[in-house]
Amino acid sequence: MKFNTNAPFWRFMDTLVRFTALNLVYLVTLVPVVTIGPARAALYSTMFAYDEHDDIRLVHEYLRRFKREFKHGLISGLIVMVLAAAIIFGLAFWSAWDTNVSYVPLVVLIIAAVIVTLTAEYLFPMQARFENPLGTQWKLAAMFPWRAFPCTLALLAIDVLLLAVAYFIPFIRVLVLIFGVAWGAYAKSLVFLWGFKRYGGMGPVERPTFINAHD
Repeated sequence: MKFNTNAPFWRFMDTLVRFTALNLVYLVTLVPVVTIGPARAALYSTMFAYDEHDDIRLVHEYLRRFKREFKHGLISGLIVMVLAAAIIFGLAFWSAWDTNVSYVPLVVLIIAAVIVTLTAEYLFPMQARFENPLGTQWKLAAMFPWRAFPCTLALLAIDVLLLAVAYFIPFIRVLVLIFGVAWGAYAKSLVFLWGFKRYGGMGPVERPTFINAHD
């Protein structure tokens, strides 16, 4: 009996193994914490390439793109962390401020948290997809969540679904750590690509540098 590696089952298992390896390498590159920016940019860059050519070597491409996106990703990641830390500090300070006017800064902090979260959501995929200066990347990432609001809602829906499944089904939490982050990024990458195509005007697309798995 012939062993057919092109059978749907074995093709699925091959994809599962590749995504699991990518997921684990991604998590390892997150360990220094300050590398969150380059890691997220490299992950989305890899997913965009996978959408165009599904036979690329995912781990190999991720490591190449991690190096390519490192400088801008590091700077942007540090800025996001500083902004997030400032908001968290503000919320901690607000909780100890027991006055009637304390709700005014609370509203400001909530608005700031939403803006920073949505900007960070688009910032690294935009860095991965388009060739723009750092300042332009931030400007576009701050504007795009509102310009492409249906896209933003779809991204939030994916996040909520993944978190809900992981929260209510304990076994899924293990699977999320093993390969779920990469699968989630792939699902969101399809939304990003749709949004970029639908609303456009983000700048020149980065030149592809992928290597097919068969090359």
